[in-house]
Amino acid sequence: MAQNRTGALFSICRAIVRWRYPYRFALPAQRPEPAVYVVHHQNLKGPLLSMAWFPVAVRPWVLNVFFSQRACFDQYYHYTFTQRLKIPKVLAAILAWPLSFIIAGVMHSMLAIPVHRETAAVITTFRESLAALSAGESLLLAPDIDYADDRTEVGDLYDGFLDLERFYHRKTGHHLPFIPMQINHQNRQIVCGEPLYCPDSIPFRKAKPDLYQKLKARL
Repeated sequence: MAQNRTGALFSICRAIVRWRYPYRFALPAQRPEPAVYVVHHQNLKGPLLSMAWFPVAVRPWVLNVFFSQRACFDQYYHYTFTQRLKIPKVLAAILAWPLSFIIAGVMHSMLAIPVHRETAAVITTFRESLAALSAGESLLLAPDIDYADDRTEVGDLYDGFLDLERFYHRKTGHHLPFIPMQINHQNRQIVCGEPLYCPDSIPFRKAKPDLYQKLKARL
């Protein structure tokens, strides 16, 4: 098992979330290491509760803008608060300024991996992820395209993260387990399903659509 090297800021935030949102967490009986855990984003509920209650160390994928205070402020001020939430600009700036420092600090404290979308820098996301997996660390992903949708139904997902299997298998000779997670808010329980693998007998390019559908159906 990879050692948990997260920082004090993440530990403090996790304690606050656990106090506010008490949940139970159930890992699969046969838990492979490393693995990629996949959760329904549901307007931040999925990754927030998962990171708060995960009983083992995992490294989440997080959009790269949240790692820099300046970029984080721009995201909250120009989009989240003013466009999505329709908060007046002055109040949005007052809220976004301190929050941007906290969020950027938490990202580094919990050893999140920056996700670069639609740029050549995306390769750095895969390189850091493969390095983490090779060191025995597991990942947590919430790949919903419409991440702001807070409904329990799962919509379309980005499927690029499944290419981790291709690179991991090429590097190690082993298949990478993808573990779907379900969050039951009524029972306050987080449950991990059985791991899904690409089969040996099918090339990854042909196996990828089937893996996507199975993973989506079990979230």
